[in-house]
Amino acid sequence: VLQAIAVESASVLVHCSDGWDRTSQVCSLGALLLDSYYRTIKGFMVLIEKDWISFGHKFSDRCCQLDGDPKEISPVFTQFLESVWNLTEQFPQAFEYNEAFLLQIHEHVHSCQFGNFLGNCQKER
Repeated sequence: VLQAIAVESASVLVHCSDGWDRTSQVCSLGALLLDSYYRTIKGFMVLIEKDWISFGHKFSDRCCQLDGDPKEISPVFTQFLESVWNLTEQFPQAFEYNEAFLLQIHEHVHSCQFGNFLGNCQKER
């Protein structure tokens, strides 16, 4: 995806079988690598809102929140945060945030304290 966009100046369509999970992972990691704005704190929050929350990531099901379906549990968002953490460890000067920031986000996904990470779609939030 990155080579197609950055090297070949091509447009790409990313879509996994259902349109969430891997789609959000690939798109948000691609944006993070291609655009330094998303490596700022504000930019990272915008990226999560854009590629995860607005796209309808199933936080309730994937994180087994409240009335989530246990059969639908999957660490998709955690995998994304871990991928970002790996990038921050390899290239710390390129990021405005660090491990503590990523851990705070992960904690709040599971705390059910904020409505951003509740529900399986915008309507439920």
